[in-house]
Amino acid sequence: MSFPGVDLAATDDYRSRLAARLADADAGADVQRAFEEWCAYVRAHHGAVFETPTADTDPPAVDADPPAVDVCPVDATATTRPVEGRDTVSPHRLFLDTLTFDAVVEALHDCVEATFGVTVETPADTLDLSPVHDVVGVSLLDTAVDPSPDALAACDADDLRRVYERTVPPASRRVFGEYYTPPGLAELGVSEVANRVDDFGRATVVDPGCGAGAFLTAAIRRKRREARAEEVDPATTLEHLSTSVVGIDVNPVAVAAARTACVLALLPVVREAAVDRVSLPVFLGDALGLTDDAPTTGVEGGATAVVGNPPWIPWERLPDAQKDRLRAGPIDRLDLFEHRGAAARLGHANDDLSLPFVWTCLDRYLDDGGVAAFVLKRDHLRGPAGRLVRSGRVGSRPLTIEHVHDFGSTAPFEGVDAAAALYVFGVGRADVGRNDIGRDDVGRDDVDPRDSNSTLTPNSDSDSNPVPTTVWEPTGVTAAFGSLDTLRSTLERTETGLAPVDADDPTGPWHRVDADVEAVGECAYRIRHGLKDDAKAVFSVDDELLAQVESTHVYPYLRSKHVVKWGLFGHDRFLVPQRQAGEENEAALAAETPATYDYLEDHRERLVGRGSSWFDSGPFYSLFGLGPYTWAPYKVVWCRLGFKPHFAVVSTVEDPELGRKTVVPGDHCMFVACDDEREAHYLCALLNAAPYQRCLRDLAGEGKASLSKSVVSSLALPPWEARPTQERLAALSRQAHDIVPDYVDRSKRSYNRLSIPELAAVERNVDRTATRFLAER
Repeated sequence: MSFPGVDLAATDDYRSRLAARLADADAGADVQRAFEEWCAYVRAHHGAVFETPTADTDPPAVDADPPAVDVCPVDATATTRPVEGRDTVSPHRLFLDTLTFDAVVEALHDCVEATFGVTVETPADTLDLSPVHDVVGVSLLDTAVDPSPDALAACDADDLRRVYERTVPPASRRVFGEYYTPPGLAELGVSEVANRVDDFGRATVVDPGCGAGAFLTAAIRRKRREARAEEVDPATTLEHLSTSVVGIDVNPVAVAAARTACVLALLPVVREAAVDRVSLPVFLGDALGLTDDAPTTGVEGGATAVVGNPPWIPWERLPDAQKDRLRAGPIDRLDLFEHRGAAARLGHANDDLSLPFVWTCLDRYLDDGGVAAFVLKRDHLRGPAGRLVRSGRVGSRPLTIEHVHDFGSTAPFEGVDAAAALYVFGVGRADVGRNDIGRDDVGRDDVDPRDSNSTLTPNSDSDSNPVPTTVWEPTGVTAAFGSLDTLRSTLERTETGLAPVDADDPTGPWHRVDADVEAVGECAYRIRHGLKDDAKAVFSVDDELLAQVESTHVYPYLRSKHVVKWGLFGHDRFLVPQRQAGEENEAALAAETPATYDYLEDHRERLVGRGSSWFDSGPFYSLFGLGPYTWAPYKVVWCRLGFKPHFAVVSTVEDPELGRKTVVPGDHCMFVACDDEREAHYLCALLNAAPYQRCLRDLAGEGKASLSKSVVSSLALPPWEARPTQERLAALSRQAHDIVPDYVDRSKRSYNRLSIPELAAVERNVDRTATRFLAER
């Protein structure tokens, strides 16, 4: 690809010379110093991305579904998956890739200034990488051909995205989570807030995690069109545009890209106004205030709209200093975490930075009566972390969810399996309903009435007053997010609403009002999380390791690929050196199983280095999610990740090397522990029955943690009372479990394609009996 005024072919030469300078301690002293400053900055703001290997993941099996991945953008217009395996990209490689893209951005920026005779003024930065480019001595400006002003003016943030992906290898992009927000999604967010405010052209818009500027440029273009429609003169338009769209990001290269993208979006007005100087309020710094370089933008508390895609960084990846500041500041001030201690660790609290980031920025930047649009996990509609979204408040101010755009079955972020939704919020606007706003925008060329013109009203507290929701689904052609127009033309829209599953608990899970909720009800059982270790490479036991350690603490272990409906498809082996999380058994372990203890001792550094606070108590090899329930004689188990509503009863299995031992559910599993075999089979029959499966499909969707505790605990699972219908369900489940083992002597793929007539007959009886059971409630 080409970029007007930039010689992209010279990037290889730039990278090579930069690498040579970085390797030469004498000739490259300036580069070495910049590298050290950059490393310190990254550690302070992003945590131990250099030192800490990415979390272990289940290795994908040929016949298994692809492993689910965490979504944790560091750049706020991004999503990511972690790098699989134990290795990460070296800091030197990351520095080379980062500076190469920065050089491209600087060249484009210089080309714009030279071509249009304009100087771009920006806030001073705490970290300035540009002097390195002078030291390297490779110009990326294309001097062979003068770029035309029209060609430069036609470039936008999406062109920068494509150049970024060409310049920076995928491995480095994954480390920092740099997958930029597609323009169509950003345009939709800006359109939603613009439709809800008076005089958007003069409204102050803030993106506190602006990344490469997708939302900023969408806001500039929208304001530009409105100014033209109102015949505002170019000089006044430029003044409004260059002061009322404010960006902040912690990534210096993202800030440089955002500034350049904003200049490109301003070029049509710059040409008309014939000015020689433009200011851009795009700041480098931490909008959360967790570091000492939080910028003062001048719009704190006065923004009309706040937009963006916040960082989805897992809590454990934050530097300790940032965690402490977050606890001492926004968490307590805004009551962000409802739960503490073990409950929070098990997923009842916010599992990443996205919601604390959004709530803190709404509190810090948004004026009363303001609106916001943020890209967040769609799981927040149902999961425990989303209670904050559904709480109806930001600090002391009321919050309404005015609209939700659900992209659950469509991945907006290229190459990333991220179930996302666009949430539209109003703060301090509790008396405003959707039907009272935005009418004057209907009919504009950039507004589609179907986007958010439902007859439903926000502020849901029952099925009679749901939150208006647009579900975007594929049409059979490839979904295109390059613009809002292509988004509309390649995806179908279904207008529906969202309401609490329990009308008396509006902060609990929500469901679509057109969903099948026949099986929703009270759950009498406690749902448990499988074993958590954060070091599967250490605890996984292959034949070679089994020959070296005692088998005492080695158990059959379930991963997501092992669970099928009504049975198991094999198992792995896992070292479980404790019976209970935090158990102080180090002396006993060393005395009774010395080879096992020596093996763990050999891996002490890896185990002590685990980042999660789950493992702060107990011996260095401590596990989490482990207790008497783990060793229950019967367990109803399922995979919590993805949407595979396959439930099975497990107890013990016969392993050729271990003998018969209790099955231990792994990290990707959830389960209910039972002492009575009949009770376990009764629960399993209900969960596998058609009414419950339909309900799960509508409640869970297709997010990363679709079958979470909050979703399954929304189902009607009455206690075991040995009633005739319950006994019948238990008996049918046992029949199904007796059939499955005869068919697992083949590949998983072959099994999934298999039709088993006798099993189908049992399942029909299960469905009929479960339907009768629900009618008896």
